[in-house]
Amino acid sequence: MSKKSRNIMAGAGILALAGLIAKILSAVYRVPLQNLVGNTGFYVYQQVYPLYGIGMVLALSGFPLFIAKLATEFDDADTQRFVMKRLFWLLLGLGAGGFSLIYGGAPWLSEEMGQDPQLTSVIRAVAWMFWLMPFLAVGRGYSQGQLDMGPTAVSQIVEQLIRVTVIIGVAWFGVTHAWSNYAIGAAAMFGATIAGVVAVACMLGPLCQVWQPLVRPISKEPTIRWSYLLRRLVREGGLLALLAALLVLLQLVDSFSVKSLLTAHGWSNNRAEYIKGVYDRGQPLLQLGMVLATGLGTSLLPALHEHFMQKQWVALQHDFQITIRLALVLSGVSTIGLMVIMPQVNQVLFGSREGSMALMWFVLAIVPATLITILSSVLQSLNRTTGLSWLIGICLLAKWGLNQWLVPDLGITGAAVSTTVALLPLLGYALLRIPRHLWQGWQVTNHWWIRYVWLLVSLGSLAVISRTLGDYWFGTSRLGSAVTMVITALVGVVTFIMQTNWLGLLTIFEWRIIPKGERLYNMLKRGKTNAFR
Repeated sequence: MSKKSRNIMAGAGILALAGLIAKILSAVYRVPLQNLVGNTGFYVYQQVYPLYGIGMVLALSGFPLFIAKLATEFDDADTQRFVMKRLFWLLLGLGAGGFSLIYGGAPWLSEEMGQDPQLTSVIRAVAWMFWLMPFLAVGRGYSQGQLDMGPTAVSQIVEQLIRVTVIIGVAWFGVTHAWSNYAIGAAAMFGATIAGVVAVACMLGPLCQVWQPLVRPISKEPTIRWSYLLRRLVREGGLLALLAALLVLLQLVDSFSVKSLLTAHGWSNNRAEYIKGVYDRGQPLLQLGMVLATGLGTSLLPALHEHFMQKQWVALQHDFQITIRLALVLSGVSTIGLMVIMPQVNQVLFGSREGSMALMWFVLAIVPATLITILSSVLQSLNRTTGLSWLIGICLLAKWGLNQWLVPDLGITGAAVSTTVALLPLLGYALLRIPRHLWQGWQVTNHWWIRYVWLLVSLGSLAVISRTLGDYWFGTSRLGSAVTMVITALVGVVTFIMQTNWLGLLTIFEWRIIPKGERLYNMLKRGKTNAFR
């Protein structure tokens, strides 16, 4: 492997670690937030959150990935900086447009989000961070294009830490000083702008490099014309942003439809807001359920891209199948485990068991969402993303239509079911777009799929028994639920380790990728028997 390739993979590892930390922070802070402000206050925050999420996807992953790719297409530094400056002004125009639409359109948006005019101030608090998007996107994209992942990683973690601190601090202060839920929501959302300013400060090094004077004039080549750059920014950068923002966009559909549908079918306004806040508990659980599988899966993607560029087809096939197997096993186990102990998790984290059935259906989306995340990244590595943007549109339309059909009769359970079902068209298309030769030699020998299903069934069954006995012995209080949750989780982990080893579901290489997996494998391999061999 060349030195450049090693630098790319090392940089990708840094970004993956930073992304993992940021995702955990993004999921975990919602628990104390909900405990502080209650379900209705949580509804206020989550109703507007997708607008922030879209802006951050543009600044964090969508546009920076495109900008980094574009930077590598030019060899000399002057042309790179020239292109970065033009992209900055294009993004500034997009940021200004986003600010104008959200700030100016806040009254209309609040009306469409369940006829709640008090959301206007909360929505306007989000709009300001769109002015920071061009600074963050260009700074991150340029530094990544120079194979310097440090500024991006540092800014990503610092931004999340500042934002989480501000949100929790504002929520605590607002509750203790009797602020309204909407005042707390607006102040919490403005914390995103404060965090964004700090993140821009972390990117001052790359930004100063971009704005250094050019050593020589740049010829007006076709590849750097305004129209050409704008077209590629919208097509390529837009696709990357759509893929990264898929779950946020589905959440945005819920913001525009769930409360409205509930009130239109007989629910009182206050009750609809309260139950929507209960439904929004599913977002952090979904994120946490995806963390391990997507983290391990995406850590292998730089190697896949390197194999593709070097035309190492056997190695590409080998690493691709490892990635998918790990994603299947880990996302499946996470889903079954969360579904079984959802009542206990719900009560321990959020103070009640309300909506547990809806949340069980919600976390069922972990498997398709994880596979879509990994498969879409693989397709990007293989330059086979044609048609993905159309399928994202179909997913959003499916989500909207299913909400109209299911929410009136099933309430938030219908909304949860629609999220999982809406992901299936995109998952099916992504599977079809993967080249057939990458699937050849898949471990179907010894009935891999039968063993996989057996793992999930046995794990779920033992966890159900443990959960039922725990409720009987320790009761259903918050403390009793915590004890039951811990014991059941331990039963699940032990079952996963023992059954995976006994069934021979993972290879030694796959065990090594799992944290502490090699140590576990070495402990268990003595006396190992495989019932299917």
